[in-house]
Amino acid sequence: MDNKRFTYHATGGALFLILLKNGFLTVITFGIYSFWAKTNTQKYIAENVEWAGERFSFHGTGKERFIGFIKAVAIITVGVIILQIIGKVLGTINVTLAQIVPAILTIGFFLGIIPFVIVGSRKYLTSRTGYRNLRFGFDGKGLELAKIFLKGGLLTIVTLGIYYPWFYAEKEAYTSSKTRYGNTNFGFQADGKELFFIYLKGVFLSIITLGIYSSWFIAELQNYIWSHRSFQGKKFQSDLKGLDLFVNIIIAYLIVIFTFGIGFAWAIVRITKLFFETVSLETEVDFGSISAQADPTASATAEGLEVLAETLEGFLSY
Repeated sequence: MDNKRFTYHATGGALFLILLKNGFLTVITFGIYSFWAKTNTQKYIAENVEWAGERFSFHGTGKERFIGFIKAVAIITVGVIILQIIGKVLGTINVTLAQIVPAILTIGFFLGIIPFVIVGSRKYLTSRTGYRNLRFGFDGKGLELAKIFLKGGLLTIVTLGIYYPWFYAEKEAYTSSKTRYGNTNFGFQADGKELFFIYLKGVFLSIITLGIYSSWFIAELQNYIWSHRSFQGKKFQSDLKGLDLFVNIIIAYLIVIFTFGIGFAWAIVRITKLFFETVSLETEVDFGSISAQADPTASATAEGLEVLAETLEGFLSY
């Protein structure tokens, strides 16, 4: 069967200049340029990924991401104000309730928006990604994904992590089935039991080898996940080898260390190229049956919530 591999044309030199520009402008604008920086990097990566003689494209802008962040700040601010009001009201009834309930509601609020952030972010990224003059899209719903997270999260906790492979399989099946190219959806079918044994072996061997086996674990996991993805009934394939990944990670680390960080871009390109170029898809895709399907609901607000959450997480960690 004739499979066509993905090709990655990025170079360390070009990525280095983009990261250098991004870093400089982000610093002198006190972080504001970071939204444009992220877009610049994603645009460069997309334009250097090729499949079947055509390259991908990314049409997002830093401006819409910045506006999305402002909207996200407003949403979080309103949420916090409401929680503060609840705390004040409860304080007039019972001091203990005033201390406990707002804390629980705050945790629930941030955990509850995670599925909606994932859906919104995926809708934005897919709607801005193109191939052969058609855009990708995502039709998932936050509430539907929230139900999967609620069930999967609770079972993962009560089983001390054992249920996670089944949770992952269900989540990935949902997000893949709701992801489309034009008007044609992708597919994903995996067995939680098979994933469980991959995780069990991978985690166990990674621990007893002091992390060395993690490259083989990552490779086996990637190969399994890609082999269970499909488009128009045609399967993706991945033949990433643990040894290749291990060697390339070592080389990447050495490049970064011996260049005092300057070679970071070259290291990233090396690893990214390995991951992309081990993936392939059957070439008999019927592009004639695929038509455009716009998504007017896609916005960068969820991306803003994601950035805000990462910022808060970093601040709390510090």
